[in-house]
Order: sequence, then structure tokens, then C-alpha cells
Amino acid sequence: MVAAAFASLQKEIPVEIDTPQTDRRISSAQTVNEILSISEGNSVSRKHALKVISVLADWSLQGKAKLPEFESDPRFVRLCRILIKANGKQNRSIARSEDLSTILNITADDEAAKLVTSISLPQMVKVMSTLTQKKRRSMILLRALSFNITKNTTTLDLKQCSDVLYAMAVLNFPDVNLLERVCSDACKGISDNLQKSSVLGSILTSVGLLKYKSNDLLEAACEWIEKHASVCRSQDLFALFITMAVLNYEPANADGFFKKLIPQLSEAEANKPIVWLDLVWSLVLLNRATPELISTVFSKEFINSLNNAQDEQSIAHKLKLLNIDSTVRYLMPNYQGLNLDVVPEIRNTQVSRVSDKHIKTKINTKLGFYIDAECYFDTKCNPILPENYNEDSPEQKKIAVIALDYHDMCKGSTEPTGANNLAIKLLSTLGYRVLTVPYTEYRLKDKLVDRVKYLEMKLKHIVQV
Repeated sequence: MVAAAFASLQKEIPVEIDTPQTDRRISSAQTVNEILSISEGNSVSRKHALKVISVLADWSLQGKAKLPEFESDPRFVRLCRILIKANGKQNRSIARSEDLSTILNITADDEAAKLVTSISLPQMVKVMSTLTQKKRRSMILLRALSFNITKNTTTLDLKQCSDVLYAMAVLNFPDVNLLERVCSDACKGISDNLQKSSVLGSILTSVGLLKYKSNDLLEAACEWIEKHASVCRSQDLFALFITMAVLNYEPANADGFFKKLIPQLSEAEANKPIVWLDLVWSLVLLNRATPELISTVFSKEFINSLNNAQDEQSIAHKLKLLNIDSTVRYLMPNYQGLNLDVVPEIRNTQVSRVSDKHIKTKINTKLGFYIDAECYFDTKCNPILPENYNEDSPEQKKIAVIALDYHDMCKGSTEPTGANNLAIKLLSTLGYRVLTVPYTEYRLKDKLVDRVKYLEMKLKHIVQV
């Protein structure tokens, strides 16, 4: 009921008869008791209820009043009921004892953001969880929650860390300061009292989706899982490997870690073909996939099972198969197993079809990714027309330009994601000089002359090396 009342703060206040006396009582009130006494009359309007709740929100922000002082007060509850009735949303099953987190979880109004400073850390986490359930991406409220959770001195437990990271992933809210705070607390929780792998699996999945690279968190997770491998759920092991691949991370004890854990996973435990494909693709990115594992995703039966799934991500599946296929063809010269020759039409999957008259752009490599631009230079950095390029000439260089935008880089680190790192590795193997342009270095707000100098410097470096 309280939630619905605060949600109505967003709605336009209808035109009502002027009530200067009541308005003066509200504006001159100095205490919670005085402001709530407005509800004791017989003709309290929705406009007055809204004004009272707004004033209480401001007082909570200023520290003039504390929420426990009024959230269960019958007069406050009555104001909430007035707002609910005005919106036709009354629900008799809702108890009046709902806490403030419920008020916040369905509203994007500024008033709700002001109230965040007055609630406890567990309530803030509950607000984020409920926003996630409602699929409500209120940036005003999320920023307020992020700021207040980050500055709160209470340590989040592992479940709270999991809930916050899940909310950030679902709501696409990768606030780096909050990520750093939550991952720091998660590291402490893993070291101190982690008993089951389920909460860790959730944390790993979320940081993978957010592409946030916290070396301390990943190392702590790897150590714990290696030590407790016998009690770990298979889906949590899958989550770990996929996240490690996305973030291009290997633990300190990489050889022993992979040797112990990889044999514990099987296609049967994956349950779904796409999960097994994700695992093999991840191990390929980490350079840990065996020929036997790779061959499993190139059988006709397996590829048909992917097609039968009719998943909306079918293009993504094909691109992962292309990544794996290009790896065995160009980076694993001794590989003798199956490849995409069994279903060659997948190699024609279109990634991009954009072209340009003066320079080759958006080139589909048929390796599971595209090249943003391809150009040719001699060793003195003089440009060469595409039709005049001679691949056999040592004086001519083929350049692949790869733009790395926000989604291509890890959060919390200036490194490409695992998939982009594989693309760079494959292009280098195919004879390209790869010119990467991270968004962190090439800023559109910089002067044009500075951006030209930046590209010229990088180009000279890779051509003349």
C-alpha cells in the first residue's frame, strides 16, 4: 500500500479547489506530528496527501526526521490509502507494515531517491532486487542507491553481493565504483565463510555479463573452487570458465587449476547444447581446449541440436563456431579432429555487409568477427591502393583496424575482452598488423588534430616495427 502511494507521486496532480489554510499548515509544520495531523480531518484531498509525503521525503533527506518515526503511523497509512484510492489501485492484502524498500522499488520519482539516504544497507539491497524483478531501470534511483551503498561502512555479505551484482547485470547498470565496492566485499566473504558454490556461481555470472574484471575476485573464486571442487555444482563451474574467458583471465596456478577442473565437466552435465558450446568456446579463448573437446562441437548431431533449439541467439552460436573453427585452422597446426567442413555453409554467416569505395571497411572475415577497416601501407607509411597491394612484398603491410568500444573492453580494466583478444591473435596469425583503437584512448571530444596525431603515431609504430 505504501509502495502504491509513493508511486503516485509521479502522476500529475489534478486541479482542485484552493485550500490556503491547509496549505499554510503544511508549509509551516515543524515536526512529524504537526505534518501528519493534516490527515486527522474529514476532507483530506489527494493533493494534500502528496504534499505531506513530499515534505516527509525532504525531511528524511535532511535528517530532520527518521523513517521509522512515521512509516507505521496510522495517519501516514491513511494518507497512503487516499493516494491508492485516487489511482484505483487499492489492494487490501497489502499489510501496512511494509518497509521503505517497498516504497522505493516501484518508483523513479526524485522523492524516492531522496529517501535512500535514510534506509539501511539491507533495505537498499532489497530495493535493487525489487527493481530487478519489476524490470524497472530508474537511473535516478539507481544512482542514489549506488552512491549510498558505496559509501556505507557496513560490509555486504555474499548473498547481498550476489543480489546487487545480479541487479546491475539485469538492469544494465555497470557503475564502476559500486562494482569495485561489491567485489571487494565478495572477496572477503569468499575467504571468510563461503559454504556453497551457488552464490559464487551467481556472482561470477553477473560479473561476466557486466564484463567487469576484478583480478582479486576472480583469483579468490578460482582458489575456492579448486579447493572445494568436489562440492561445486557443475553449472557454477561452467559459469567460472565462461566468465574467465570473457574477461581473458587465468589464475596464478593455471596449469594445475585447469588440469583438475576440466575433466569434471561433460556434455551431459551441460544439459543444453548452447551451454556446452559456451564452455568449449571459453576454453578455446583461454587456449585450454583439447582436440577431443573441440571435436564434440563439430559433429553433425551437435550442430543439428543447436539448430533445433531455435534460439534467438542462433547468430551468436554460429559466430562462436566460427571462432573455434578459425582457431583450429590457424592457431592449432597439429589439430586432426573435426571442423566446420562438416557444415561448410556456416562459414558464409554474414557479420556485416557494409562496403566503401576508397577503403575496405566492415570486412566479414568468416572467422566469427569483422574488421572495422583494412588498409595498406609501405614501410615509409605511404598508403597503397587496395588493388595495388602485393601480399608477397616485404615492403608492403596489411593493416587491420579494430575499434574497441565500451562493450569490447573489460570494466575495471583497460583490456579487451576474451573474444576480442582472440580476434587480434587470429588476425596477427593471418599476416595482419593489427591497429587497435580503444575508446579510452580515442575520444571524440578531443581536437581533430590530436585524434589524427594519435592514429598517425600508432600507424607508424605498427608499420615500422
